[in-house]
This record gives sequence, structure tokens and C-alpha cells, in this order.
Amino acid sequence: MERISAGALNGRPRPTERVIQFGEGNFLRAFIDWKIDRMNEEVGADYGVVIVRPIDGGIPHSLNDSGGVYTVLSRGVGADGSAVSEARAIAAIRREISAVSDWEDTLALAREPNFVAVVSNTTEAGITYNGECQANDAPPASFPAKVTRLLMERYSTCGRDEAPGLQFLPCELIDKNGDTLEKIVLQHAQDWELSIDFQGWVKTKCAFYNTMVDRIVPGYPRDEAESIEMELGYHDPLMVTAELFHFLVIEKRQDQPELVLPLAEKDAGTIITENAEGYKERKVAILNGAHTALCPLALLAGVETVREAMDNAPARAFLDALIQTEIMPHLSLPQDELKVFAEEVLRRFANPFIQHRWYDISLNGLAKFHTRNLPRLKKHWAATGVPPKLMSLSLAAWLAFYIGDFPGAEELPPRDAKDVVQRMNKIAQLKGEGDVEALVGAFLGDECIWGQSMADEELIAEVANGYRFLTAEAFSLNRLTDWCERQ
Repeated sequence: MERISAGALNGRPRPTERVIQFGEGNFLRAFIDWKIDRMNEEVGADYGVVIVRPIDGGIPHSLNDSGGVYTVLSRGVGADGSAVSEARAIAAIRREISAVSDWEDTLALAREPNFVAVVSNTTEAGITYNGECQANDAPPASFPAKVTRLLMERYSTCGRDEAPGLQFLPCELIDKNGDTLEKIVLQHAQDWELSIDFQGWVKTKCAFYNTMVDRIVPGYPRDEAESIEMELGYHDPLMVTAELFHFLVIEKRQDQPELVLPLAEKDAGTIITENAEGYKERKVAILNGAHTALCPLALLAGVETVREAMDNAPARAFLDALIQTEIMPHLSLPQDELKVFAEEVLRRFANPFIQHRWYDISLNGLAKFHTRNLPRLKKHWAATGVPPKLMSLSLAAWLAFYIGDFPGAEELPPRDAKDVVQRMNKIAQLKGEGDVEALVGAFLGDECIWGQSMADEELIAEVANGYRFLTAEAFSLNRLTDWCERQ
């Protein structure tokens, strides 16, 4: 079987090189490159991408071997509840180079005025400051230092103060990713004693946009690749699978220029806004918060995957009630928008093509509850005067999971920082005394876990009630109906 090539594009044109991309990984190729490719076709735009591998290693195959063409397979549950699978051959990637072995070629991109934008995903650790990087390194070790060096090249070769700037759309999963990248670039400019004129050019001619990205990308479908390739009619070692859902929020403040990439023009999954905080809050609270709330209950019940839990009617009803009554009322976006997003989240959880394991989700579970669920727990409590019933049950389940008070606990030890596990082991010693309130009180009162004492009498009583319910007999997700009905 021949490898995928431009023939798979069915006549779609190849765009002009105008976007620099740092990172060749699955997420960028199934998210931003896929969006750029669709944008080019649907809007009639002309933006080709040159990928720069920022470090050695990475994916073992080169996009150059297929002329930059590869397949994105979008799969999930449609609005009507049926399974959907959509294959798209991507035309937007023109070539790839390596910042390590092709540094001069990388600098050459900065000298070409046709390039207008830079996208990136160098992992959460990528946008960090490294004071050891120098301007004459070939290349500098860190991603922000590489960016600074590229901007130096553009400024010095394309007209200095009159040089066209670049727009940056970082997709790294950190808060204020654009602001952070700009701050570090300017710090390097100071470290390297670059001119005030250059620093002013970066501030006024270049733009760094904060973004929020959301799409699950499982990557290469190793177990299904042969059958998928038989259906497609070509071999594609860089094929990447993703869920149907995709959402990009670009934060464009009033003092920033209009985006050169018309990503939002015909894509409901891309939004440009002056403030992305409401969308970030929505994702953390509903998507991540629902995962975190149900996770320990599924583990106690011996349920392995998210999809298996979503096939259980009581578990699905628990999540729906949690989102509708304990999360959504305490978020800032309009309730009708939140309702649509919540329905989409439940469809995403039920995706038959993604096997997301609860034990993997349980990593650092208490910290996740602290970040994702505790703010809503507090707001619900303040608004209603009583602790939220469903989140309290989740807290009880996290306690039972961390101290191993459930069948099969030996095979599922908590996965967390050493000090957190040690603290929970110490709390677990109270279990033998038979005083559930004391056990729960020690758990909720641990300021190192929660950042403050949560040992309020009302919350202790509610969580203790849930703990007895979960541990009185072997727990199954079907019993969630009993809990919800008794509340």
C-alpha cells in the first residue's frame, strides 16, 4: 500500500507558506493545523504552515516524506446519539524543518515577509524562562529564546522599525500563555542588551494572544491502523485521531490588532473575545469538574473507563444533576450557553472511540478537586446555605479511595505526590477507631491539602453521611439512584 500523498487531497490547492509552527506533535496537527486547513477551504484563505521541530526527537516519521499531507480522523457521538467518524487529508502543512539541525533554515523563515503568524505547542514546560540562553546560541535551548532570536532576525533584515511584525497564537496549556511568552521574550531582550528600539518594535508591531484550547486527541490509532488504512486506501504513519468536539478561544484585547488568520470566520468552534476567563471557568468547572467528581465513585464501583460509566443510567443522571444544580448556577456565562456546553460534555464522555481510564484521571485527584470543584462547592454553599449533596458524596469517595476503603484497593493505590500520600496514610489510621466524623474531620481539616481548614460541622456531617453510604456495602454506580432520591 502506497503512503499518503497530495493525491489524497482530491485537487485541493496547496497554500502559500505563511505560518510558522513550533511543534509537530499530535495535538497541533489534529487541532490548529486541522482548523487552518478547513479555514483555507471554507473561507478561501491561503495560509500554509512550515513546521519547526523545536527539539531533537519527537514523532519518528517526517511529514516531508508525504509532502506534508496526513490524515485527521475526527470521531465521536453526534447530536442524534449515533457514532460519527470523519477523515480529512490535511493540505495546509508544506514542509517541516528542525530548529536543532536546520537552525539557519529556521532563521530564514524570519527574513521572509510572507510569514505573518506563529503557532506553537511546546508542552506546558515550553514557555519557561531559561537565563542561560544566549543570543548567539545555535539554537537557544528554550522556546521563548528561539522566538526572541527569530524576532531579532526579522527586525534586523526586514527594515528594523518598519519590519512587519508577527502574531503569536501559543496553544500551550498554561494560563495567559500569550502574555507569558511576550514577557519572557522581553526579558531575554533585556538580558541580551538588545536595543530599546527593538523592544519597542516587539511591543508595538508584534502581538501575543492568549488562547484556550480544548480537544481530546488520542493520537495514532495503533490498534486500528491497518483496518482504517484499508478503508482509506493508503498508508499513513502520521494519521492522528481526535474527538469531534473542538474549541479555540482567542483573547484579543482592544489594544491588539485584528487577527490575520480568519479562524473564526466560518468556524463555530473558534471564538474571539476580549476576555476568555468565562470560557476557561466553564471548561474547568463543567468538563474537568464533572470528570473529577465522578472519578472516585467509578473507581470504588470497579468501573474502568469513562465510556463504561456513561453507559450506566444512574451515573449519567448523577453527572447531569451535578452539572445542572451544583455547577452551572455558579458560573458567569449565560445559562443557555452553559446548557449547550454541558450537553456536549456528556456526549464527549460517551465517545465510543476513546477509552479514557478513570485510574489515569485519578492522578493527583485531591489537587484536581481543589482546583476544579472546590470553588463551586463554596459558591453553592454560600448561595443555598447548605453544602452541595453531590459534591459532598464525591469528597467522601475521594477519601475512601485515598485511604483504600473499598474492594480492590490493593490494585488501585492513590497516585499523588509523596507528601500527600503520607498525609492520607496518617489520616487512614483513624479509620480503625470507628469514628467516621473524626476521620472526615481530619481529612477536611488538612490545610496542606485544601489550603485552609474545611472542617465545618455541616460539611463534616454531609461527607460523613456519604462515606457511610459508600462503605456500608460494596458500592456500584447503580446505587447512585438511591443517593440522589434520598437527597
